[in-house]
Amino acid sequence: MPNTITYILVSLTFTATYICGLASLVIPKWLIFESPRPHRAVTNYGLFQKCSTLDTHCREFPLIEFGDCEEEGFCEEWKAARINMIIAAVLGGLTLIYCLGVFFSGKFHKEQIAWKIFVGLIGFHAILQYSTIALITHLYYTSDKFYYGVKYDISFLLVNISSVINILLSGILFRVGWNYVPSYQTID
Repeated sequence: MPNTITYILVSLTFTATYICGLASLVIPKWLIFESPRPHRAVTNYGLFQKCSTLDTHCREFPLIEFGDCEEEGFCEEWKAARINMIIAAVLGGLTLIYCLGVFFSGKFHKEQIAWKIFVGLIGFHAILQYSTIALITHLYYTSDKFYYGVKYDISFLLVNISSVINILLSGILFRVGWNYVPSYQTID
């Protein structure tokens, strides 16, 4: 197992990125459209909801009833992005539980495989986030729903930051774990 300080720092940083990922999942602000003044209207697109200042409340998005699924593959791709983020959230929670279990078990030197599993979990979490980013980006550039003036919003930025940091964390932990020589082993 890598040294305790590295493990604690990686765990704390992963917790922060996990919170960013959860926030991006629930905050309906992946894409935003702001109409020009004087008739200012704002429409936010989230993974689950579409919110507009013209409506009094948010509605589920995408929905067939509102014509959201008229473009071929739009709803399937948007829902795939949603599912990827849900799986990433579950995997992130399991990663935190695993991390705490290893950390508080007191078996740092006996758990030579723990860092490898942790690297894999963080890496897979980032891959799921990247796949969501890729799907939303593809729809952003190809869908007629997102016309001129639509921009990426805070949830999209949060998940981007989270995924980049998770890849870095995974690489750092891999590097530290790979180079670690347990103190109870002798080198010939």
